[in-house]
Amino acid sequence: MRIGLFTDTYPPDINGVANSTKILNDELTRHGHDVFVVTTYAGAGKAKWDESHHVLRLAGLELPFLYGYVMTSPFHINASREIKKLNLDIIHAQTEFGVGIFARLCSKNFKIPLVSTYHTTYEDYTHYINFLHSKSVDQLAKKGVARLSKIYGDSSVEVIAPSAKTKELLENYNVSKDINIIPTGLALSNFNPDNYTSYDREMMRKELNFNDDEKVIIYVGRIAKEKSLNILIDAFNIIKDKTDKLKLLIVGGGPDFDTLVKHNEDLGNKNVTFSGPIPSVDIPFFYLAADGFASASLSETQGITFIEALASGLPLFARRDEVLEDLIIDNETGWYFKDENDLANLLLQFKDKNNEDLALIKENCIKHVSSYSSEIFYNRIIETYERVINEYDNEYEITNVEVKNDNYFIEAKSDEDTVSFKIPFDEYYFHRIKEGDLISGNKVFE
Repeated sequence: MRIGLFTDTYPPDINGVANSTKILNDELTRHGHDVFVVTTYAGAGKAKWDESHHVLRLAGLELPFLYGYVMTSPFHINASREIKKLNLDIIHAQTEFGVGIFARLCSKNFKIPLVSTYHTTYEDYTHYINFLHSKSVDQLAKKGVARLSKIYGDSSVEVIAPSAKTKELLENYNVSKDINIIPTGLALSNFNPDNYTSYDREMMRKELNFNDDEKVIIYVGRIAKEKSLNILIDAFNIIKDKTDKLKLLIVGGGPDFDTLVKHNEDLGNKNVTFSGPIPSVDIPFFYLAADGFASASLSETQGITFIEALASGLPLFARRDEVLEDLIIDNETGWYFKDENDLANLLLQFKDKNNEDLALIKENCIKHVSSYSSEIFYNRIIETYERVINEYDNEYEITNVEVKNDNYFIEAKSDEDTVSFKIPFDEYYFHRIKEGDLISGNKVFE
């Protein structure tokens, strides 16, 4: 199969969407598919291929306040010519805006079926454009997110959501297309501590200046307002006068990096270390050096770093969130906290756990994420691709809509025939069917 992955962000960018897209690319390629990534670069000029001729980068403008996000136009004439020559079987959009819109244009112009993954809960990011901190502006932005999310979702043949939480969000936006829950899979063996030696852990901890008798809690991810890292830092500020055997390691970069470093310095916290951004290939070694994972974020659509941590044998400390319901089993794979005081108490209890208890927790964590393997991820993605291609080949275009006796009578045509059917008002209202829309033949003949 010839597959196009369209995304605004891709390695060397360090973020969840870039990481997820790279995992998908690697797994599809490993199974023998021809995969082409369409993404961005900061600069001006024409689109350019990498040396492998499998990554096509579109010129765009870097937005510093979004930590290096590159915004590109959805219109690229020379890139469109390149994509047409690829003869893609399917386009998979990973993002909604610049490159995501370009993906939809390519799908329409070249008659290629489109599937999209909704990675980001944009409602949690409206503060980036609400410079006046206005409640009314924030409400308008959230309404805009809902409308755009429906438009983007309904422009796909099917939609992929990485979690039940994300699927529910899209249903609340009235996205009418089928939504498949497919969590991003991981190469779990890369994180399993049993594949490393005690010497590997010892050397990594030594490099990070942690002693053998200290318990290290790690956070991995963006350093940004929506991640609520101030809660973690404040919890360790509470702890600092009670023990010097608990340390917090914050791994990552982001727009709030300098602000949080200063906040920590103002508190006089010497038990908190910031590593800065780390290449994804090195991340397993940072987990290897740790004893637990903590995050106060409520903005996750799946929480890949939570799964990475569990695969590394690390229990989770997190605020209660629907996306984590399948990951955290209380006192077996982790613990929920409400605020910094609650977290501080849990960490002090964790510090005193004996080696036998810790070994059992480690075993529970590794076993619990076995279903998140990249192989399972691949199989579910391919099933979706094959179904989407089949649905696209059987699509009908709505040519006429009439109302009679509280029913809507629809006429639609394909390349081969014309059909008529009726649907009740409530179903019509949900799907908002109008002339020019495309509908799967599978739906027509249900």
